[in-house]
Amino acid sequence: MQSWWESSGGITILDVVDILLVALIIYSLLMMVRRTAAVSLIKGVFVVMVIVAVTTWLPTFNWLLSRMLVPGIIALVVIFQPELRMALERLGRAGFLGRAFSRMSLGTEDLQSVISEVMEAVDHFAEHHIGALIVFERQTGLMEITRTGKTLNARVSSELLGAIFQPRSPLHDGAVVIRGNILVAAACVLPYSESPGLSASTGMRHRAALGIVEHTDAVCVVVSEETSGVSMAVDGALMRRLDRAQLAERLMNLFETPQEKPRLLFWRRPS
Repeated sequence: MQSWWESSGGITILDVVDILLVALIIYSLLMMVRRTAAVSLIKGVFVVMVIVAVTTWLPTFNWLLSRMLVPGIIALVVIFQPELRMALERLGRAGFLGRAFSRMSLGTEDLQSVISEVMEAVDHFAEHHIGALIVFERQTGLMEITRTGKTLNARVSSELLGAIFQPRSPLHDGAVVIRGNILVAAACVLPYSESPGLSASTGMRHRAALGIVEHTDAVCVVVSEETSGVSMAVDGALMRRLDRAQLAERLMNLFETPQEKPRLLFWRRPS
């Protein structure tokens, strides 16, 4: 009897590459949605597919489930449009096109100056228990966010940030958006994160910080009014209790030019 290997002609290098590419795509998609509500529904779809595969001896039941799969997948695409959008944006930022259209393109000295001004303001906010939300735009444009606030288009400085976030300032509610070395707008409204894994004790500022980084590639620095703790949100993750050195180092690593920074793949999160 002819073996399966002989009848199939053996496995070629192209077959191996094909399998690896499919596995890579599936793995990347799972990594993108692992912190979202999509995970539970993906598990549900997988369970339904397994049931369809093992119930071929129940024709009516199997027929019903198989007919439900296609509408269910379409419904998932509609429901999880934001997650799909974020995945496609991350894919677009992976290659040379993402680098070519990067919005945060500052020289090393200018970058250090911006981060130094922000750090001075953050230290002041933490010392005096002043809440703040500072958003750094990267490759994804934040025009929809800046439209919700007041346009400033002023050079970034610690004095300006301090004036904006003073409790009696008319602009202290909301977030500021920084593009390059320009503070584009203040009092901007950010989307709140709806991640089911968030603790009930998570404050509204931290939920807003997570919300913007879940939908875009922006970086958000948060200063808690209650605890004076400093956090940073990026790529859907929130890093709490950062000191000055840690925050400055992470910001520098995120905004280094492509020539100075090792290449990051779209499925890999910065450390």
